[in-house]
Amino acid sequence: MPFSDIPTERLLRFRELLGLSDLSENPLARWAEVLGATPDDFADRIQGFVKEAPQLRIIQDNLPDPAKLRRNWAEWFAGLFRQGLGEELLTRLWRSGQAHVAYNVDHRLISMAYALARAYLHERVAASLPAADAPGALRSIDALIDFSLLVETDAYVTFATRCELDVIQGIAHQVRNPIAVIGGQARRLLRLRGQDADVAEAAQIVLEEAGRLDALARSVTRYMDVTDREPVTEATMLTPILHTVLARIAALPDRPKAVLNVAVAPEADRLAVAPADLDALLTALLDNAVRYAAPGDPRVTVRCQPSEGRPGFAKLTIDNTGQTLSAEELTRIFSPFHSTDPMATGMGLAMAKAITRKYSGGIAMGLLSGGTRCVVTLPQAPAATA
Repeated sequence: MPFSDIPTERLLRFRELLGLSDLSENPLARWAEVLGATPDDFADRIQGFVKEAPQLRIIQDNLPDPAKLRRNWAEWFAGLFRQGLGEELLTRLWRSGQAHVAYNVDHRLISMAYALARAYLHERVAASLPAADAPGALRSIDALIDFSLLVETDAYVTFATRCELDVIQGIAHQVRNPIAVIGGQARRLLRLRGQDADVAEAAQIVLEEAGRLDALARSVTRYMDVTDREPVTEATMLTPILHTVLARIAALPDRPKAVLNVAVAPEADRLAVAPADLDALLTALLDNAVRYAAPGDPRVTVRCQPSEGRPGFAKLTIDNTGQTLSAEELTRIFSPFHSTDPMATGMGLAMAKAITRKYSGGIAMGLLSGGTRCVVTLPQAPAATA
């Protein structure tokens, strides 16, 4: 799998949070001759620690090129003093995290290396710098090592997750062809032997299961797409997408004709969520609410207003009449593949949870008297200026 693009905006935000954005040059450059002259000694320190720890030694001994990892540590250490804080450093750290996944390097080894780098440099500061310079040097060391570990870990997790998603998505794509063949053969049996009750019953069961598996494969693909997309905090109007989704669900032949009540406060109508993600989120939540609304009294109420507990966020509430879930079911309702309907895929609410988390929001399901309530918090977009 090719390496992914660098999410520069997110990484620059990390740099800002660590107080490194306003620096015009590397804060350790002034002490390079004293602190940075021994990259090989630093690499030897890590190598010695690895050799003394059996679990880590096994990991390193099984790498394609154990010596390369040592060289990388030495190069990273030297780069702490000579590299700037711009895109060159971001690129190096990001590629490093992805390479660790590609070479199957255990991330515990990487975290240990950064911890040893911190301890090693603290020792060098104590032994080599005047007391007046030590506090500033230590703050710079901690900030740069924290930043390095943060970017490398972000790259490692992002790339590892993407690799796993690609495998899952590939499986979902590959199984759809056999599913289509199975469904086609079931239809052929119905056409040729439909007069035989036993054959017709068996073929119908196979056809229904093939349809369910095809829907599941499609749901997994949509879930992967949603998870893989970076959050885009553009201003999106809630009301138009909300009504589009409700009309789409109402047109489905197997959904109850629910009575819909919608109330969106004007100040909560602009959300900082990409339109595609907002559409997928509303589709999953509203389809679930309509699907499980009480057959004799199918009512769904949708409200959106500014959140009282989270400034800058909107609170979307979806209530529906219908079955009351047990406490145990509530704990598992957002898990992938969990559904009380044997013919459902169980991916809708899992996808809704993934979307809300992606935008730093929240989602919860609770019980009402004779129904359920889903509460979602999503970031609001700034008000439009004239």
